[in-house]
Amino acid sequence: MKKTFLGSSLAFAIAATSGAVLSAELEEIIVTAQKRAQSLQDVPISLTALSGSKIEDAGINSFHDLGSFVPNLSVTENAVNSIISMRGIGVGANQSFEQSVGIYVDGIHYGKSRQVRTGLFDLAQVEVLRGPQGILFGKNTLAGAINVTSASANVGDAMSGKINYSRESLDGQIIDANISGSVSDTLALRFAVRDRQADGYLDNSFGATNISNMPTTDEQLWRLSATWEPTDSLSVKFKHERSDYVRLGSTAVVTTLQPLENIANSNALMYAVMGTYFPTTGINAAAGDTSDAFRDAISIGGLALSQSLGRDAGKLDEKPEGTDTQTAGTSLNIQWEMDNGYTFTSVTGNSGYEYEDGIDADFLPVKFIGRSDISEYSQTSQEFRLASPVDQKFSFITGAYWQTQDQEIDRLVAIDGTLGQPGFMSAVVGCRSFLNIPGGGCIDGVTSFDQVGRVSNWRQETDAWAVFFQGTYEISDKLSLTAGVRYTEEEKTVHAQTDLSISNTGLATPSANPYAAAIQAASFGSWAHVFDEDRKTDQLMPAVNLQWQQSDDSKFYISYSEGFKSGGFNAVDDQNPAFLADGTVLRTTPGPGFEYDDETASSVEIGGKHILMDGAMSFNWAYFDSEYIDQQVSTFVGLGFVVANAASSNVSGIEAEIKYQANDNLTLGLNIARLNGSYANFDAAGCTATQASALLGVLNAGTGTSALGCDAKFNAAGQQTGSAQDISGGQQGADYSGSLTADYTAPLSDGIAWFVSGDMNFTDYFFMTGDLDPIDVQEAFKKINIRMGLRGDNWDLMVYGKNITDEITAQGAFDVPLASGSHARYMDPGAIYGVRLGYDF
Repeated sequence: MKKTFLGSSLAFAIAATSGAVLSAELEEIIVTAQKRAQSLQDVPISLTALSGSKIEDAGINSFHDLGSFVPNLSVTENAVNSIISMRGIGVGANQSFEQSVGIYVDGIHYGKSRQVRTGLFDLAQVEVLRGPQGILFGKNTLAGAINVTSASANVGDAMSGKINYSRESLDGQIIDANISGSVSDTLALRFAVRDRQADGYLDNSFGATNISNMPTTDEQLWRLSATWEPTDSLSVKFKHERSDYVRLGSTAVVTTLQPLENIANSNALMYAVMGTYFPTTGINAAAGDTSDAFRDAISIGGLALSQSLGRDAGKLDEKPEGTDTQTAGTSLNIQWEMDNGYTFTSVTGNSGYEYEDGIDADFLPVKFIGRSDISEYSQTSQEFRLASPVDQKFSFITGAYWQTQDQEIDRLVAIDGTLGQPGFMSAVVGCRSFLNIPGGGCIDGVTSFDQVGRVSNWRQETDAWAVFFQGTYEISDKLSLTAGVRYTEEEKTVHAQTDLSISNTGLATPSANPYAAAIQAASFGSWAHVFDEDRKTDQLMPAVNLQWQQSDDSKFYISYSEGFKSGGFNAVDDQNPAFLADGTVLRTTPGPGFEYDDETASSVEIGGKHILMDGAMSFNWAYFDSEYIDQQVSTFVGLGFVVANAASSNVSGIEAEIKYQANDNLTLGLNIARLNGSYANFDAAGCTATQASALLGVLNAGTGTSALGCDAKFNAAGQQTGSAQDISGGQQGADYSGSLTADYTAPLSDGIAWFVSGDMNFTDYFFMTGDLDPIDVQEAFKKINIRMGLRGDNWDLMVYGKNITDEITAQGAFDVPLASGSHARYMDPGAIYGVRLGYDF
C-alpha cells in the first residue's frame, strides 16, 4: 500500500504537467567551493549542493542522514569513532586518525571525527565536494570535503522567526526555532535552537538492565550569530554554538553467535556461560532477529574511571552503555572589499569537545568486557586570504593557515574473569575466575583476580601551518587554466601510557602485581608501557584544471589534483612495546604499529556541466581515476586495533546529477554514481575469524605458521603479535549508489498550496569490515521517503515517512571481541512516521 500511495502521488504530479509548455527554469545555485561566491555550473568540481530548506524538509538531522542523499558519500558511527567515506575511501576505528573527508562549518575545519556527531540544524547550505581538495581546503581532504554554511543574520532584515514542532515514531520529538533581524542599521542578530529526543528502535529484553530499548537520544543545540556591516565594504560575522548529545545504549546487535573449532580458553568459557545461562542470544541470532539487543548494557569499571578523574558518578552501581558528547565552536569571519577590487578575508576559529563513553564491549548479556573513555579535544585556527578581482585575464587567491590541536583520552578496559557466574567458574576451572595462575591456590588478589584492567592516558599535541596559491589564467574567451599549490608543515608530539590494574586495589589504580601482569600478557597480549614520541612532516600539494566553455550553457574540464592525510600515533591502549630477542620488554620503546605515516592521493578528473531545455534542466557529470598510497588502516587484535600504512588503492568511477524543472510546480532529480574501487596492494589486512581459527589450530599442532591465507606475525622474542592476510584486489565501497527525488507543489486557494515530495535512496552491496569477511556484507537496498502537506503564508503542516518500506539495514559490522566466530552489526532504524507543524512570524 505504501509503494502504491507513493507511486500514485508522483504519477499524479507528472500527469498534471503533461500538457504544460516548458517555460520554467531551474533556480541558480550559488556555492563557495572555491572560496568565492560562484554559480555551481561554473565550478569545475564534482559537487552536490543541498539547500537549507531541502535539509529541513527531508529531515536530514545528522551527517549520517546526509550520506543517504549524496552518492559516493557514507557517514557511519561505530562504538568509538565516526567514519566519513567518499568514493570508497575512509578511515578505520582509531581515535587518532585524521579524516579522509574534511568537514568545514562556517569556514572552520572540524579536526576530529567526534565533532561530526553534532546535529545539522538551521543551515543555509551544504556543499559536498568529491575528490582531493588540498589547495583551498588543506590537509585531510584527499577524498573530498563537506562545506557547511549555517544560516546567518542579514543586516537590513526585519525581525522574524520560525518554530517547527515535530512528533514521530519511537516517541520522537523535535523542536526547531530561530529568530533573526536587525537591531541597528549596521548590526543583525540570529539565535537558533534545537531540542531532539527519541526512544530507541532496538528492544533490549534482557531483564537485569535499566535500558529497555536503545539507543535513546537526547540532544540540545543552540547557535548565536551576529553580522556587523559598519561600511559597505566591510562585513564581520560572528557565530558561537554549543551542543549536548546524550545517547543511552548503542545500535549494535549480535547477529552470529557461533564458536569456531580452535579458539582461546577465555572464548570457550564465555560460550559455555552463554549457552548455559543466556541461550536467548544464540536463538535470536540463528533466527535472524536484529530487533533485540539482549545484553546487560553496562561498562564494567566505568564508574571507577570517572571517580578517579574527579567526575560525578551519581548513585549508579554500574556505568551504563552510552555516550555524552558536548561540543562548542566559535568562528569569526571578516571580509573587506578593498577599493582596488581585491578582497581580504580572515577566518578565526576555536572549537572542541568533551565526551564520556561507556561501552558494553562484549555486546552480550554475560559480564565479560567493559570499556570507558573520557576525552577532551580543543583546536584553534587562523586563516588569511587575499583574492584578486575576477574580471581580469589573470585572477588568484592566496593565503596562509595555522592550526593547533590538543587531544587527550583517558581509558579503562576491564575484563571480568568470573563472567558474572563465579559458581560456574569454580566448578569448571577450580577458581571463581579464569584470571588465575595455575597451581597458585586461587588466592584472591594475589594469584586469582575477579577483574583485571588496563588504565591508560593518551595525549597528543599538533601544530600545523600552510601557505597556498591558486591562480586562473584566461587563455581565451572559451579556455581557462587554473593551477595552484599548497605547502604544509605539521608537528605532533604524543604521550601514551598504559598501566595494569586489578579490582582488589581499584580498576583505575595501577597495580604492580606480577601475577596479574603475567595473566594479561599471556591471555590478552597486554603490557604496561609509557611512550613519548614526536614526528614532523611536510607536504607539497599541486593541482591544475583546464576548463573549456563550449557555449554559455555547456562547459567541460579536466583536472589533476593531489592530497594528503597526516600521519600520527596509535591511540589504542593495548599497543605493544618493543621486545628484545630474549623476551625483555622495552616498556618505553613502542613496537610496530604505534607510529604511522602520511597517506597521499592523486586524482585525474574529466567532467562537464550543462544547462539544457532552455534552462529547465541541468546535467553535470564527472569521471575520475584516483590512486591512494600508504593508506592508514587499522587491524583488529584482541580488544583493540593496530594501525599501519599497509595499503594502496585504485578507485575510478563516474558521477552524474540531473535536475529537471518540468514546470513551475514539479522538480525532478537524479543523482547517481558508479564506483570501481579495489585494493591494489594490501598484504597486512586482518584475518577473518575463520582464518584465525584455522591458524590457531596449525600453531597449536606445531605444523606451520599459516592457514587459509592467514599468516602469523611474531615479535623479536618469538611471541605472536597478530596475524595478517593479503586482500589485494578486494573491493572497496559499493559499486553504485544514488538517489531519485521529486517535489511537487500545487496552489489551492486563499494563498494555500499543497505539496508532495518523494525520495528514493539506493546503494549496492558493500563490505562492512576491513577483513572483507563475506559474513559482514550489507546487501543492496533502497529506501523510500515521502512528505506531503499544506503550506500557507506563514504556516505549514507536513506528514512524512522515512524508509516507508521498512528496510532493515546496517551501517557497519565487527567481530565480537573475545568471542571468535561471533559477529555483530550496527543497525539503522526501520520505518519512521511523523507530523510537523511550522509557524513563521
